[in-house]
Amino acid sequence: MDAHLFRRCCEDLTPLLVGARVEKIQEPADGLLALMIYSGGRKRQLCLRYGRKDPFCFVTAQRISVGRAPSAPIMRLRKYSGGRRIAACVPQWSERRLWLLLGGGADAANRAAQDDTSTAKPLLTWLLLDLREGPSLKFLADADAPEEDQPSWPEPEQLAAALQDWRQWAVLTPALRRTLACMDEPEQWALLEDLRLGGGDLFCYGAAQPEEGPARGHASVSAPAHVDGDDPAPALPRPVLGISAWPLPAALQQALLGKDAEASRVQEFCGANALALTELAGQDIVLSRLALDQAREAAQPLDRRVRKLTKLLDKLREEESRLGGMMACQADALALQGELWRWSADFRAPSVRVEAGPHGPAREIKLDLRRSVREEMARMFHTARRGQRGMEHLADRRAALEAELASLRQARQDSLLGATANNAEESGNGSRAPGSGMAATLPKNVQMFISSDGFVLLRGRDSKGNLAARKLAAPHDIWLHAENGPGSHVIIRRAHGGQEVPPRTLDEAGALAACKSWQRDAARARIQYAEVRHVKPMRNTPAGTVRIDKSLPSREVAVDLALGERLLPG
Repeated sequence: MDAHLFRRCCEDLTPLLVGARVEKIQEPADGLLALMIYSGGRKRQLCLRYGRKDPFCFVTAQRISVGRAPSAPIMRLRKYSGGRRIAACVPQWSERRLWLLLGGGADAANRAAQDDTSTAKPLLTWLLLDLREGPSLKFLADADAPEEDQPSWPEPEQLAAALQDWRQWAVLTPALRRTLACMDEPEQWALLEDLRLGGGDLFCYGAAQPEEGPARGHASVSAPAHVDGDDPAPALPRPVLGISAWPLPAALQQALLGKDAEASRVQEFCGANALALTELAGQDIVLSRLALDQAREAAQPLDRRVRKLTKLLDKLREEESRLGGMMACQADALALQGELWRWSADFRAPSVRVEAGPHGPAREIKLDLRRSVREEMARMFHTARRGQRGMEHLADRRAALEAELASLRQARQDSLLGATANNAEESGNGSRAPGSGMAATLPKNVQMFISSDGFVLLRGRDSKGNLAARKLAAPHDIWLHAENGPGSHVIIRRAHGGQEVPPRTLDEAGALAACKSWQRDAARARIQYAEVRHVKPMRNTPAGTVRIDKSLPSREVAVDLALGERLLPG
Protein backbone atom coordinates (compact mmCIF):
# COMPACT_ATOMS: atom_id res chain seq x y z
CA MET A 1 0.00 0.00 0.00
CA ASP A 2 1.51 3.26 -1.13
CA ALA A 3 1.86 6.04 1.45
CA HIS A 4 -0.49 8.36 -0.49
CA LEU A 5 -3.14 5.64 -0.64
CA PHE A 6 -2.64 5.06 3.09
CA ARG A 7 -3.18 8.80 3.64
CA ARG A 8 -6.54 8.70 1.85
CA CYS A 9 -7.53 5.62 3.80
CA CYS A 10 -6.65 7.31 7.11
CA GLU A 11 -8.67 10.41 6.19
CA ASP A 12 -11.87 8.32 5.95
CA LEU A 13 -10.86 5.91 8.69
CA THR A 14 -10.19 8.44 11.47
CA PRO A 15 -13.85 9.51 11.99
CA LEU A 16 -14.82 5.85 12.18
CA LEU A 17 -12.15 4.94 14.73
CA VAL A 18 -12.42 7.85 17.15
CA GLY A 19 -14.77 6.78 19.92
CA ALA A 20 -14.91 3.17 18.74
CA ARG A 21 -14.40 0.34 21.20
CA VAL A 22 -11.78 -2.34 20.57
CA GLU A 23 -13.67 -5.63 20.84
CA LYS A 24 -11.13 -8.29 19.91
CA ILE A 25 -7.70 -8.61 18.34
CA GLN A 26 -6.98 -11.69 16.23
CA GLU A 27 -4.28 -13.02 13.94
CA PRO A 28 -5.92 -15.02 11.12
CA ALA A 29 -2.52 -15.69 9.53
CA ASP A 30 1.10 -14.74 9.91
CA GLY A 31 1.50 -11.06 9.06
CA LEU A 32 -2.26 -10.34 9.18
CA LEU A 33 -3.95 -8.52 12.08
CA ALA A 34 -7.74 -8.31 12.46
CA LEU A 35 -8.88 -5.64 14.92
CA MET A 36 -12.59 -5.87 15.75
CA ILE A 37 -14.07 -2.44 16.53
CA TYR A 38 -17.57 -1.42 17.59
CA SER A 39 -18.71 1.95 16.29
CA GLY A 40 -22.08 3.43 15.43
CA GLY A 41 -23.93 0.29 16.46
CA ARG A 42 -21.95 -1.88 14.02
CA LYS A 43 -19.00 -4.20 14.30
CA ARG A 44 -16.25 -3.98 11.74
CA GLN A 45 -12.80 -5.48 11.37
CA LEU A 46 -9.78 -3.33 10.70
CA CYS A 47 -7.43 -5.63 8.78
CA LEU A 48 -3.73 -4.91 8.61
CA ARG A 49 -1.44 -7.01 6.44
CA TYR A 50 2.00 -5.86 7.43
CA GLY A 51 5.46 -6.64 6.16
CA ARG A 52 8.02 -5.39 3.70
CA LYS A 53 6.19 -6.89 0.73
CA ASP A 54 2.73 -5.70 -0.35
CA PRO A 55 1.35 -4.35 2.96
CA PHE A 56 -2.30 -3.31 2.97
CA CYS A 57 -4.92 -1.87 5.32
CA PHE A 58 -8.71 -1.95 4.96
CA VAL A 59 -11.94 -2.12 6.96
CA THR A 60 -14.55 -4.79 6.30
CA ALA A 61 -17.96 -5.62 7.72
CA GLN A 62 -17.30 -9.32 7.08
CA ARG A 63 -15.78 -11.41 9.84
CA ILE A 64 -12.57 -13.20 8.94
CA SER A 65 -12.31 -16.76 10.21
CA VAL A 66 -9.24 -17.37 12.36
CA GLY A 67 -9.00 -21.06 13.20
CA ARG A 68 -5.73 -20.75 15.12
CA ALA A 69 -4.68 -20.08 18.70
CA PRO A 70 -3.51 -16.51 19.44
CA SER A 71 0.23 -15.98 19.79
CA ALA A 72 1.89 -14.38 22.82
CA PRO A 73 2.16 -10.90 21.15
CA ILE A 74 -1.54 -11.02 20.28
CA MET A 75 -2.42 -11.99 23.85
CA ARG A 76 -0.43 -8.99 25.10
CA LEU A 77 -2.26 -6.69 22.69
CA ARG A 78 -5.56 -8.08 23.95
CA LYS A 79 -4.57 -7.52 27.55
CA TYR A 80 -3.91 -3.80 27.18
CA SER A 81 -6.30 -2.99 24.28
CA GLY A 82 -9.38 -5.18 24.64
CA GLY A 83 -12.53 -3.39 25.73
CA ARG A 84 -11.00 0.09 25.57
CA ARG A 85 -12.15 2.97 23.42
CA ILE A 86 -10.03 4.80 20.89
CA ALA A 87 -9.69 8.36 22.13
CA ALA A 88 -7.64 9.77 19.25
CA CYS A 89 -6.01 8.80 15.95
CA VAL A 90 -2.70 10.25 14.79
CA PRO A 91 -1.75 9.21 11.23
CA GLN A 92 1.86 9.47 10.14
CA TRP A 93 1.09 8.60 6.57
CA SER A 94 4.53 9.24 5.07
CA GLU A 95 5.86 6.46 7.32
CA ARG A 96 2.66 4.41 6.87
CA ARG A 97 1.87 4.44 10.58
CA LEU A 98 -1.37 4.95 12.45
CA TRP A 99 -1.29 5.72 16.20
CA LEU A 100 -4.41 4.89 18.23
CA LEU A 101 -4.73 6.41 21.72
CA LEU A 102 -6.55 3.99 24.00
CA GLY A 103 -8.65 5.56 26.71
CA GLY A 104 -8.95 4.11 30.22
CA GLY A 105 -6.72 1.49 31.81
CA ALA A 106 -4.11 4.04 32.88
CA ASP A 107 -3.15 2.15 36.04
CA ALA A 108 -2.40 -1.05 34.16
CA ALA A 109 -0.42 0.85 31.54
CA ASN A 110 1.59 2.66 34.19
CA ARG A 111 2.38 -0.57 36.02
CA ALA A 112 3.48 -2.25 32.79
CA ALA A 113 5.73 0.66 31.80
CA GLN A 114 7.10 1.40 35.26
CA ASP A 115 8.23 -2.12 36.12
CA ASP A 116 11.81 -1.21 35.21
CA THR A 117 11.76 2.59 35.52
CA SER A 118 11.50 4.99 38.43
CA THR A 119 9.45 7.73 36.77
CA ALA A 120 6.14 8.62 38.38
CA LYS A 121 4.66 10.52 35.43
CA PRO A 122 1.35 9.15 34.12
CA LEU A 123 1.69 7.30 30.82
CA LEU A 124 -0.72 6.94 27.95
CA THR A 125 -1.32 3.69 26.07
CA TRP A 126 -0.88 3.93 22.31
CA LEU A 127 -1.56 1.13 19.84
CA LEU A 128 0.75 1.60 16.87
CA LEU A 129 -0.32 0.07 13.56
CA ASP A 130 2.74 0.02 11.33
CA LEU A 131 2.33 -1.30 7.80
CA ARG A 132 5.94 -2.39 7.76
CA GLU A 133 6.64 -3.65 11.29
CA GLY A 134 3.16 -4.64 12.43
CA PRO A 135 1.21 -3.74 15.59
CA SER A 136 2.86 -2.79 18.88
CA LEU A 137 2.05 -1.12 22.20
CA LYS A 138 3.72 2.12 23.23
CA PHE A 139 3.45 3.58 26.74
CA LEU A 140 4.33 7.27 26.38
CA ALA A 141 4.15 10.37 28.51
CA ASP A 142 1.93 13.19 27.35
CA ALA A 143 4.96 15.19 26.24
CA ASP A 144 6.15 12.29 24.07
CA ALA A 145 2.82 11.77 22.30
CA PRO A 146 3.14 11.33 18.51
CA GLU A 147 2.14 14.13 16.19
CA GLU A 148 0.74 14.05 12.70
CA ASP A 149 3.54 14.37 10.17
CA GLN A 150 3.83 17.25 7.74
CA PRO A 151 6.31 16.09 5.09
CA SER A 152 7.83 18.62 2.75
CA TRP A 153 6.94 18.66 -0.94
CA PRO A 154 9.34 19.63 -3.75
CA GLU A 155 8.59 22.79 -5.68
CA PRO A 156 8.29 22.58 -9.48
CA GLU A 157 11.83 23.88 -9.95
CA GLN A 158 13.11 21.31 -7.44
CA LEU A 159 11.33 18.30 -8.93
CA ALA A 160 14.03 17.20 -11.40
CA ALA A 161 16.71 17.25 -8.70
CA ALA A 162 14.35 15.65 -6.18
CA LEU A 163 13.74 12.69 -8.50
CA GLN A 164 17.49 12.15 -8.64
CA ASP A 165 17.92 12.47 -4.86
CA TRP A 166 14.53 11.00 -3.88
CA ARG A 167 15.70 9.62 -0.53
CA GLN A 168 15.46 13.12 0.91
CA TRP A 169 11.77 13.40 0.00
CA ALA A 170 9.39 11.06 1.81
CA VAL A 171 6.51 11.97 -0.50
CA LEU A 172 8.31 10.59 -3.56
CA THR A 173 7.29 6.99 -2.97
CA PRO A 174 8.36 4.18 -5.33
CA ALA A 175 4.90 3.93 -6.90
CA LEU A 176 4.77 7.69 -7.44
CA ARG A 177 8.23 7.75 -9.01
CA ARG A 178 7.21 5.03 -11.48
CA THR A 179 4.20 7.13 -12.48
CA LEU A 180 6.16 10.38 -12.76
CA ALA A 181 8.62 8.65 -15.08
CA CYS A 182 5.76 8.19 -17.58
CA MET A 183 4.71 11.88 -17.53
CA ASP A 184 5.84 15.18 -18.94
CA GLU A 185 6.94 17.95 -16.55
CA PRO A 186 3.65 19.91 -16.47
CA GLU A 187 1.73 16.70 -15.73
CA GLN A 188 4.21 15.84 -12.97
CA TRP A 189 3.70 19.22 -11.30
CA ALA A 190 -0.09 18.90 -11.53
CA LEU A 191 -0.08 15.42 -10.00
CA LEU A 192 2.15 16.47 -7.10
CA GLU A 193 -0.08 19.47 -6.40
CA ASP A 194 -3.20 17.27 -6.36
CA LEU A 195 -1.55 14.85 -3.93
CA ARG A 196 -0.32 17.68 -1.72
CA LEU A 197 -3.84 19.09 -1.37
CA GLY A 198 -5.20 15.63 -0.45
CA GLY A 199 -8.68 14.24 -0.88
CA GLY A 200 -10.04 13.32 -4.28
CA ASP A 201 -10.84 9.98 -5.88
CA LEU A 202 -9.14 6.63 -5.59
CA PHE A 203 -8.53 4.58 -8.72
CA CYS A 204 -9.09 0.82 -8.80
CA TYR A 205 -8.13 -1.52 -11.63
CA GLY A 206 -9.94 -4.77 -12.27
CA ALA A 207 -9.67 -7.57 -14.78
CA ALA A 208 -12.32 -7.48 -17.50
CA GLN A 209 -12.97 -10.09 -20.15
CA PRO A 210 -11.60 -9.25 -23.63
CA GLU A 211 -14.07 -7.83 -26.09
CA GLU A 212 -14.22 -8.42 -29.81
CA GLY A 213 -11.86 -6.12 -31.66
CA PRO A 214 -8.46 -5.86 -29.94
CA ALA A 215 -5.89 -8.24 -31.32
CA ARG A 216 -5.08 -11.22 -29.14
CA GLY A 217 -1.90 -10.71 -27.14
CA HIS A 218 -2.38 -6.97 -26.53
CA ALA A 219 -4.21 -5.88 -23.39
CA SER A 220 -6.50 -2.91 -23.76
CA VAL A 221 -7.59 -0.32 -21.21
CA SER A 222 -11.29 0.45 -21.05
CA ALA A 223 -12.86 3.79 -20.27
CA PRO A 224 -13.00 4.57 -16.54
CA ALA A 225 -16.20 4.14 -14.59
CA HIS A 226 -16.98 6.44 -11.71
CA VAL A 227 -18.35 4.99 -8.49
CA ASP A 228 -20.52 6.90 -6.06
CA GLY A 229 -22.36 5.89 -2.94
CA ASP A 230 -21.65 3.37 -0.22
CA ASP A 231 -22.07 0.23 -2.30
CA PRO A 232 -19.92 0.39 -5.43
CA ALA A 233 -19.96 -3.36 -6.08
CA PRO A 234 -22.32 -3.43 -9.12
CA ALA A 235 -20.03 -1.21 -11.20
CA LEU A 236 -16.73 -2.90 -10.44
CA PRO A 237 -15.08 -5.69 -12.46
CA ARG A 238 -13.60 -8.32 -10.20
CA PRO A 239 -11.06 -9.29 -9.11
CA VAL A 240 -9.41 -6.01 -8.20
CA LEU A 241 -5.81 -6.12 -9.41
CA GLY A 242 -4.56 -2.85 -7.93
CA ILE A 243 -5.59 0.40 -6.30
CA SER A 244 -3.91 3.80 -6.42
CA ALA A 245 -4.37 7.34 -5.14
CA TRP A 246 -3.91 8.68 -8.69
CA PRO A 247 -4.73 7.41 -12.20
CA LEU A 248 -2.05 5.05 -13.45
CA PRO A 249 -0.59 5.42 -16.96
CA ALA A 250 -1.60 2.76 -19.48
CA ALA A 251 1.77 1.02 -19.29
CA LEU A 252 1.48 0.54 -15.51
CA GLN A 253 -2.13 -0.62 -15.86
CA GLN A 254 -1.13 -3.35 -18.28
CA ALA A 255 1.66 -4.42 -15.94
CA LEU A 256 -1.02 -5.33 -13.38
CA LEU A 257 -2.27 -8.10 -15.64
CA GLY A 258 1.01 -10.01 -15.54
CA LYS A 259 0.70 -13.45 -17.13
CA ASP A 260 -3.02 -12.93 -17.90
CA ALA A 261 -2.33 -10.09 -20.35
CA GLU A 262 -3.37 -12.22 -23.33
CA ALA A 263 -6.66 -13.30 -21.81
CA SER A 264 -8.04 -10.13 -20.24
CA ARG A 265 -7.89 -6.36 -20.18
CA VAL A 266 -7.77 -3.71 -17.49
CA GLN A 267 -10.76 -1.60 -16.58
CA GLU A 268 -10.32 1.51 -14.48
CA PHE A 269 -12.95 2.74 -12.04
CA CYS A 270 -12.72 5.53 -9.51
CA GLY A 271 -14.59 6.84 -6.51
CA ALA A 272 -14.21 9.00 -3.42
CA ASN A 273 -15.35 6.32 -0.94
CA ALA A 274 -11.92 5.20 0.23
CA LEU A 275 -13.21 2.68 2.77
CA ALA A 276 -15.49 0.92 0.28
CA LEU A 277 -12.86 0.75 -2.45
CA THR A 278 -10.06 -0.42 -0.17
CA GLU A 279 -12.42 -3.07 1.24
CA LEU A 280 -13.03 -4.49 -2.23
CA ALA A 281 -9.34 -4.33 -3.02
CA GLY A 282 -8.50 -5.97 0.31
CA GLN A 283 -10.91 -8.84 -0.37
CA ASP A 284 -9.21 -9.64 -3.68
CA ILE A 285 -5.62 -8.63 -2.99
CA VAL A 286 -5.35 -9.83 0.62
CA LEU A 287 -8.08 -12.27 1.61
CA SER A 288 -8.38 -14.23 -1.65
CA ARG A 289 -4.62 -14.62 -1.91
CA LEU A 290 -4.46 -15.56 1.76
CA ALA A 291 -7.10 -18.26 1.25
CA LEU A 292 -5.21 -19.62 -1.76
CA ASP A 293 -1.91 -19.58 0.14
CA GLN A 294 -3.53 -21.45 3.03
CA ALA A 295 -4.97 -24.01 0.62
CA ARG A 296 -1.56 -24.48 -0.97
CA GLU A 297 0.02 -24.85 2.45
CA ALA A 298 -2.59 -27.45 3.41
CA ALA A 299 -1.84 -29.26 0.14
CA GLN A 300 1.92 -29.42 0.79
CA PRO A 301 1.78 -33.03 2.11
CA LEU A 302 -0.01 -33.96 -1.10
CA ASP A 303 2.61 -32.12 -3.14
CA ARG A 304 5.42 -33.97 -1.37
CA ARG A 305 3.77 -37.31 -2.05
CA VAL A 306 3.19 -36.32 -5.69
CA ARG A 307 6.87 -35.50 -6.10
CA LYS A 308 7.84 -38.82 -4.51
CA LEU A 309 5.49 -40.77 -6.77
CA THR A 310 6.84 -38.93 -9.81
CA LYS A 311 10.38 -39.98 -8.89
CA LEU A 312 9.24 -43.56 -8.36
CA LEU A 313 7.62 -43.59 -11.81
CA ASP A 314 10.86 -42.28 -13.33
CA LYS A 315 12.74 -45.14 -11.67
CA LEU A 316 10.16 -47.60 -12.97
CA ARG A 317 10.76 -46.33 -16.50
CA GLU A 318 14.48 -46.97 -16.03
CA GLU A 319 13.70 -50.44 -14.68
CA GLU A 320 11.40 -51.08 -17.63
CA SER A 321 14.27 -50.32 -20.00
CA ARG A 322 16.53 -52.76 -18.12
CA LEU A 323 13.90 -55.51 -18.12
CA GLY A 324 13.30 -54.93 -21.81
CA GLY A 325 16.97 -55.65 -22.42
CA MET A 326 16.67 -58.89 -20.44
CA MET A 327 13.64 -59.95 -22.47
CA ALA A 328 15.57 -59.27 -25.68
CA CYS A 329 17.78 -62.26 -24.81
CA GLN A 330 14.85 -64.47 -25.84
CA ALA A 331 15.48 -63.82 -29.54
CA ASP A 332 19.21 -64.63 -29.26
CA ALA A 333 18.46 -67.82 -27.31
CA LEU A 334 15.96 -68.99 -29.94
CA ALA A 335 18.43 -68.18 -32.72
CA LEU A 336 21.11 -70.29 -30.98
CA GLN A 337 18.60 -73.09 -30.36
CA GLY A 338 17.82 -73.25 -34.08
CA GLU A 339 21.47 -73.77 -35.01
CA LEU A 340 22.80 -75.96 -32.18
CA TRP A 341 23.48 -78.73 -34.70
CA ARG A 342 26.48 -76.72 -35.95
CA TRP A 343 28.42 -76.94 -32.66
CA SER A 344 29.50 -79.74 -30.38
CA ALA A 345 28.16 -80.04 -26.84
CA ASP A 346 31.23 -78.45 -25.26
CA PHE A 347 31.95 -75.88 -27.96
CA ARG A 348 33.11 -72.49 -26.62
CA ALA A 349 33.79 -69.26 -28.51
CA PRO A 350 33.77 -65.50 -27.82
CA SER A 351 30.97 -65.13 -30.37
CA VAL A 352 29.08 -67.03 -33.02
CA ARG A 353 27.31 -65.88 -36.14
CA VAL A 354 23.71 -66.89 -36.84
CA GLU A 355 21.91 -66.62 -40.15
CA ALA A 356 18.74 -64.65 -40.79
CA GLY A 357 15.59 -66.46 -39.77
CA PRO A 358 12.30 -66.20 -37.87
CA HIS A 359 14.17 -64.87 -34.81
CA GLY A 360 15.86 -61.90 -36.43
CA PRO A 361 18.38 -60.91 -39.07
CA ALA A 362 21.86 -62.36 -39.46
CA ARG A 363 24.04 -61.15 -36.63
CA GLU A 364 26.96 -61.87 -34.33
CA ILE A 365 25.97 -63.08 -30.84
CA LYS A 366 28.52 -62.50 -28.11
CA LEU A 367 29.20 -65.43 -25.75
CA ASP A 368 31.13 -66.05 -22.53
CA LEU A 369 34.14 -68.34 -22.89
CA ARG A 370 33.49 -69.69 -19.40
CA ARG A 371 30.35 -71.44 -20.69
CA SER A 372 29.55 -73.55 -23.70
CA VAL A 373 27.08 -72.52 -26.38
CA ARG A 374 24.37 -74.75 -24.86
CA GLU A 375 24.98 -73.25 -21.39
CA GLU A 376 24.85 -69.73 -22.83
CA MET A 377 21.55 -70.55 -24.56
CA ALA A 378 20.08 -71.85 -21.26
CA ARG A 379 21.29 -68.71 -19.44
CA MET A 380 19.65 -66.48 -22.07
CA PHE A 381 16.32 -68.32 -21.73
CA HIS A 382 16.54 -67.95 -17.94
CA THR A 383 17.34 -64.21 -18.21
CA ALA A 384 14.41 -63.67 -20.59
CA ARG A 385 12.01 -65.44 -18.22
CA ARG A 386 13.24 -63.28 -15.33
CA GLY A 387 12.71 -60.15 -17.42
CA GLN A 388 9.19 -61.28 -18.32
CA ARG A 389 8.25 -61.91 -14.69
CA GLY A 390 9.78 -58.57 -13.65
CA MET A 391 7.85 -56.77 -16.39
CA GLU A 392 4.55 -58.23 -15.16
CA HIS A 393 5.23 -57.10 -11.59
CA LEU A 394 6.39 -53.69 -12.87
CA ALA A 395 3.15 -53.21 -14.83
CA ASP A 396 1.09 -53.86 -11.69
CA ARG A 397 3.28 -51.54 -9.63
CA ARG A 398 3.11 -48.77 -12.22
CA ALA A 399 -0.67 -49.04 -12.48
CA ALA A 400 -0.98 -48.69 -8.69
CA LEU A 401 1.37 -45.68 -8.59
CA GLU A 402 -0.38 -43.94 -11.49
CA ALA A 403 -3.77 -44.47 -9.84
CA GLU A 404 -2.47 -43.05 -6.55
CA LEU A 405 -0.86 -40.12 -8.39
CA ALA A 406 -4.11 -39.32 -10.20
CA SER A 407 -6.08 -39.42 -6.94
CA LEU A 408 -3.54 -37.17 -5.20
CA ARG A 409 -3.65 -34.62 -8.00
CA GLN A 410 -7.43 -34.69 -7.92
CA ALA A 411 -7.42 -34.28 -4.13
CA ARG A 412 -5.09 -31.28 -4.46
CA GLN A 413 -7.34 -29.72 -7.09
CA ASP A 414 -10.39 -30.33 -4.91
CA SER A 415 -8.68 -28.75 -1.89
CA LEU A 416 -8.15 -25.60 -3.94
CA LEU A 417 -11.80 -25.47 -5.01
CA GLY A 418 -12.64 -24.07 -1.60
CA ALA A 419 -10.02 -21.33 -1.99
CA THR A 420 -10.90 -19.98 -5.41
CA ALA A 421 -13.44 -20.65 -8.12
CA ASN A 422 -12.38 -21.51 -11.66
CA ASN A 423 -8.77 -21.96 -10.64
CA ALA A 424 -7.73 -23.64 -13.85
CA GLU A 425 -3.99 -23.09 -13.46
CA GLU A 426 -4.03 -25.09 -10.22
CA SER A 427 -5.53 -28.18 -11.81
CA GLY A 428 -3.32 -31.19 -11.38
CA ASN A 429 -5.02 -33.46 -13.92
CA GLY A 430 -7.59 -32.29 -16.42
CA SER A 431 -8.76 -35.81 -17.33
CA ARG A 432 -11.05 -36.11 -14.30
CA ALA A 433 -14.02 -33.98 -13.39
CA PRO A 434 -13.36 -31.32 -10.74
CA GLY A 435 -14.55 -32.27 -7.29
CA SER A 436 -14.64 -36.02 -7.93
CA GLY A 437 -11.91 -36.65 -5.39
CA MET A 438 -13.59 -34.53 -2.70
CA ALA A 439 -16.96 -36.18 -3.35
CA ALA A 440 -15.43 -39.60 -2.61
CA THR A 441 -14.35 -38.45 0.86
CA LEU A 442 -17.70 -36.94 1.90
CA PRO A 443 -20.15 -38.76 4.17
CA LYS A 444 -22.68 -40.86 2.28
CA ASN A 445 -25.52 -38.61 3.39
CA VAL A 446 -23.88 -35.46 1.93
CA GLN A 447 -23.91 -34.82 -1.81
CA MET A 448 -21.54 -32.43 -3.58
CA PHE A 449 -22.12 -30.30 -6.68
CA ILE A 450 -20.00 -27.77 -8.59
CA SER A 451 -21.79 -24.58 -9.64
CA SER A 452 -21.34 -23.04 -13.07
CA ASP A 453 -19.01 -20.46 -11.48
CA GLY A 454 -16.83 -23.15 -9.85
CA PHE A 455 -18.15 -22.98 -6.27
CA VAL A 456 -18.50 -26.17 -4.23
CA LEU A 457 -22.09 -26.85 -3.13
CA LEU A 458 -22.93 -29.39 -0.41
CA ARG A 459 -26.46 -30.75 0.10
CA GLY A 460 -27.72 -33.07 2.83
CA ARG A 461 -29.59 -36.15 1.70
CA ASP A 462 -31.56 -36.44 4.95
CA SER A 463 -31.78 -34.82 8.40
CA LYS A 464 -28.47 -36.33 9.51
CA GLY A 465 -26.95 -35.29 6.20
CA ASN A 466 -28.09 -31.72 6.85
CA LEU A 467 -26.24 -31.79 10.15
CA ALA A 468 -23.14 -33.33 8.56
CA ALA A 469 -23.09 -30.73 5.75
CA ARG A 470 -23.25 -27.89 8.27
CA LYS A 471 -20.39 -29.41 10.26
CA LEU A 472 -18.26 -29.46 7.10
CA ALA A 473 -18.90 -25.75 6.50
CA ALA A 474 -16.77 -22.82 7.64
CA PRO A 475 -18.39 -19.94 9.57
CA HIS A 476 -18.23 -17.67 6.51
CA ASP A 477 -19.91 -20.18 4.14
CA ILE A 478 -23.46 -19.55 2.93
CA TRP A 479 -26.31 -21.74 4.23
CA LEU A 480 -29.65 -21.90 2.44
CA HIS A 481 -32.98 -23.67 2.85
CA ALA A 482 -36.49 -23.53 1.41
CA GLU A 483 -38.71 -21.09 3.31
CA ASN A 484 -41.67 -22.09 5.48
CA GLY A 485 -41.29 -25.85 5.26
CA PRO A 486 -39.04 -28.91 5.43
CA GLY A 487 -36.20 -29.51 3.01
CA SER A 488 -32.52 -30.20 2.55
CA HIS A 489 -29.81 -27.81 3.71
CA VAL A 490 -27.37 -26.55 1.07
CA ILE A 491 -23.95 -25.03 1.76
CA ILE A 492 -22.05 -22.72 -0.60
CA ARG A 493 -18.33 -22.99 0.21
CA ARG A 494 -16.43 -19.67 0.22
CA ALA A 495 -12.73 -18.92 0.57
CA HIS A 496 -13.33 -16.08 3.03
CA GLY A 497 -16.09 -13.91 4.39
CA GLY A 498 -15.61 -11.19 1.80
CA GLN A 499 -15.72 -13.45 -1.26
CA GLU A 500 -18.60 -12.44 -3.51
CA VAL A 501 -20.92 -15.24 -4.62
CA PRO A 502 -22.31 -14.60 -8.13
CA PRO A 503 -26.10 -14.48 -8.50
CA ARG A 504 -26.01 -17.51 -10.82
CA THR A 505 -24.43 -19.63 -8.08
CA LEU A 506 -26.96 -18.36 -5.52
CA ASP A 507 -29.82 -19.32 -7.86
CA GLU A 508 -28.34 -22.75 -8.66
CA ALA A 509 -27.82 -23.51 -4.97
CA GLY A 510 -31.36 -22.33 -4.26
CA ALA A 511 -32.72 -24.60 -6.98
CA LEU A 512 -30.84 -27.55 -5.45
CA ALA A 513 -32.44 -26.78 -2.09
CA ALA A 514 -35.90 -26.42 -3.67
CA CYS A 515 -35.63 -29.76 -5.50
CA LYS A 516 -35.31 -31.56 -2.15
CA SER A 517 -37.96 -29.61 -0.27
CA TRP A 518 -41.70 -29.26 0.08
CA GLN A 519 -41.63 -26.86 -2.93
CA ARG A 520 -40.18 -29.36 -5.43
CA ASP A 521 -43.44 -29.51 -7.45
CA ALA A 522 -43.78 -25.72 -7.72
CA ALA A 523 -42.59 -23.63 -10.65
CA ARG A 524 -40.72 -21.21 -8.40
CA ALA A 525 -39.59 -21.43 -4.79
CA ARG A 526 -38.61 -18.94 -2.11
CA ILE A 527 -35.18 -19.66 -0.56
CA GLN A 528 -33.70 -18.15 2.60
CA TYR A 529 -29.96 -17.51 2.94
CA ALA A 530 -27.67 -16.94 5.91
CA GLU A 531 -24.04 -17.24 6.87
CA VAL A 532 -23.25 -20.50 8.66
CA ARG A 533 -22.04 -18.55 11.70
CA HIS A 534 -25.61 -17.34 12.25
CA VAL A 535 -27.22 -20.81 11.91
CA LYS A 536 -27.45 -22.46 15.34
CA PRO A 537 -28.63 -26.00 16.17
CA MET A 538 -31.48 -26.29 18.65
CA ARG A 539 -31.44 -28.61 21.64
CA ASN A 540 -34.00 -31.36 22.16
CA THR A 541 -35.16 -31.13 18.55
CA PRO A 542 -34.82 -33.52 15.58
CA ALA A 543 -31.48 -33.58 13.78
CA GLY A 544 -31.09 -30.72 11.31
CA THR A 545 -33.44 -28.31 13.12
CA VAL A 546 -31.75 -24.90 13.37
CA ARG A 547 -32.30 -21.35 14.56
CA ILE A 548 -31.30 -18.47 12.28
CA ASP A 549 -30.01 -15.47 14.22
CA LYS A 550 -29.36 -13.25 11.20
CA SER A 551 -30.58 -13.80 7.64
CA LEU A 552 -29.38 -12.58 4.27
CA PRO A 553 -31.88 -11.36 1.65
CA SER A 554 -34.04 -14.23 0.37
CA ARG A 555 -34.39 -15.05 -3.34
CA GLU A 556 -37.02 -16.57 -5.56
CA VAL A 557 -35.57 -19.23 -7.86
CA ALA A 558 -36.88 -21.45 -10.61
CA VAL A 559 -37.28 -25.12 -9.64
CA ASP A 560 -35.29 -27.29 -12.06
CA LEU A 561 -35.35 -30.98 -11.13
CA ALA A 562 -32.68 -31.82 -13.73
CA LEU A 563 -30.18 -29.27 -12.41
CA GLY A 564 -28.64 -31.70 -9.91
CA GLU A 565 -27.57 -34.06 -12.70
CA ARG A 566 -25.88 -31.24 -14.61
CA LEU A 567 -23.93 -29.95 -11.58
CA LEU A 568 -22.59 -33.30 -10.39
CA PRO A 569 -18.76 -33.41 -10.37
CA GLY A 570 -18.66 -36.53 -12.53
